[in-house]
Amino acid sequence: MKNGKLIHDSVHGTIQLDEWMVRIVDTPEFQRLRRIKQLGFADLVYPGAHHTRFEHSIGSMQVARHLSSDETVLAASLLHDIGHTPFSHSGEKIIQKYLRKEHEDIEHIIKNSSINDVLHDLGLKVKRIVKAVKEPPVSSVIDVDRIDYLLRDSHHTGVAYGVVDFGRLIEKIRFDGERVYVEHGGVRAVESFLISRYMMYSAVYHHHVCRIARKMFERAVEFLIENGEIEAEDLLRMDDYDAIAVLRSSEGFPCETVRRLDERRLFKRAVYAERDEIETSVERIDAGKAEREIAEMAGVEVENVIVDIPKEESSEYTVPVLVDSEFIPMERVSPLVSSLKQAQISGWRLGVYCPREHLDKVRKASFDYFSIRMSKQKRLSDLLEL
Repeated sequence: MKNGKLIHDSVHGTIQLDEWMVRIVDTPEFQRLRRIKQLGFADLVYPGAHHTRFEHSIGSMQVARHLSSDETVLAASLLHDIGHTPFSHSGEKIIQKYLRKEHEDIEHIIKNSSINDVLHDLGLKVKRIVKAVKEPPVSSVIDVDRIDYLLRDSHHTGVAYGVVDFGRLIEKIRFDGERVYVEHGGVRAVESFLISRYMMYSAVYHHHVCRIARKMFERAVEFLIENGEIEAEDLLRMDDYDAIAVLRSSEGFPCETVRRLDERRLFKRAVYAERDEIETSVERIDAGKAEREIAEMAGVEVENVIVDIPKEESSEYTVPVLVDSEFIPMERVSPLVSSLKQAQISGWRLGVYCPREHLDKVRKASFDYFSIRMSKQKRLSDLLEL
């Protein structure tokens, strides 16, 4: 293992990094991922969730090794998250809004970094790697990214829902250069993977406390951008510590927000409503405009109202299954898939958040604004969130 390295990982055990991988990992841009938490503010709910995008990226490469030996694929799996902003997905909407980019859009980051020189020396093509980040097996219904983060996030949060039979799954999925598919004998392992993904989204990724903290952070950072204190582009170079330092050194609303996050004095749910309880067409509503108007109706400052309208989740569940030399959609093989799709749709919630002292006023204004009719009977989904 000339000039390579061994990494002892909490999920995959011993991982061998080849010399060329070490050169990528040792760049400042990749090392920044050590200081970006994988799950943003999830440690406010699950105290063990302090793992980072750094270890996840290396873990994703290790999963990719089971499916491909192509260096472009392995490099893409290593680099797929270098476009993340501080606190991971907590800055996603900001770069979408101001830069018109997703965190997977990494070409501009690579070309303006030392990674570009390393890839050039290694004979690896930047454009091929950039393309591979958005293609199987790095990005797919079942991909190296999702497999690693489900295993890793479950391990660090202590939530058993994300436990996947990795050995069986990786034994039965294949990558043919174009698509990731599953052999017929691996259908149950893939069902388990898809169920785990759904359960982790419900229990961890979309937990209301995580959503509230993320929206508070997002609002504070947007305030800094709108007031010229930072540029949106700066987020692509900052880590969690940089972002918190900037917020702490500011005045007024951003500083108060980070103090609330520090002390876990989060906004509370004035509204958390299912789609069939809302008579207004929320797809047409601008969240910023709604915040201003609800604040005015409630007689509070606009900084005290956050409207959270999640985009409609449309996770793909169609996994090709190889049966007698023919690819058959997973839905035709497994009745569980259609149930998962419906369960995901029913888990959507409109949220309106505010400080505890304004709950009654903001709740009343929000009910009027969105024409909400709340069921008097508690549903199972409500009980599970208590």
